[in-house]
Amino acid sequence: MAFQEDVFRICLGFSRNPADAEDLAQDVYLKAYRNIKTVHSPYAIKEWLFRIARNTCLDHMKRTHVAQLFDRHSNRSEVVENDTPEAGAEVRERLAILKNAVEQLPKKQREVFVLREYGGLSYDELARTLGIKTGTVMSRLNRARKAVANFMNEAGHGK
Repeated sequence: MAFQEDVFRICLGFSRNPADAEDLAQDVYLKAYRNIKTVHSPYAIKEWLFRIARNTCLDHMKRTHVAQLFDRHSNRSEVVENDTPEAGAEVRERLAILKNAVEQLPKKQREVFVLREYGGLSYDELARTLGIKTGTVMSRLNRARKAVANFMNEAGHGK
């Protein structure tokens, strides 16, 4: 399937649970299969598919009334390869702080951040996927990155 890894990363970015992300990605491809005839240009498939992924994830969050974007209590699904237990604990702590920082972002900033950082979308792709101007994408992403960096610095885990 085209863009399978990207769709999974987008779903993971929204759900923060690999099992849920797999289910959501399957839903995305099922919806895409059912609606493939609505795509008028083969060049628009990537943005169209990522828009389906975003909307599927947002719908899932609404349906399940998820209060938090990330599960802070479960690190079982995260694979951390380190030389020492201390290094692994540090990575898990930093990851938990990062997840919390992203969770604190306003919805519109969080969407842009997740789609860019987890989905790897370009500014133009983000703009088309979200139906906003490229300048708005850049502004939201800049604010989101600054907020995450400030949160990390306040927690003592900045760069």
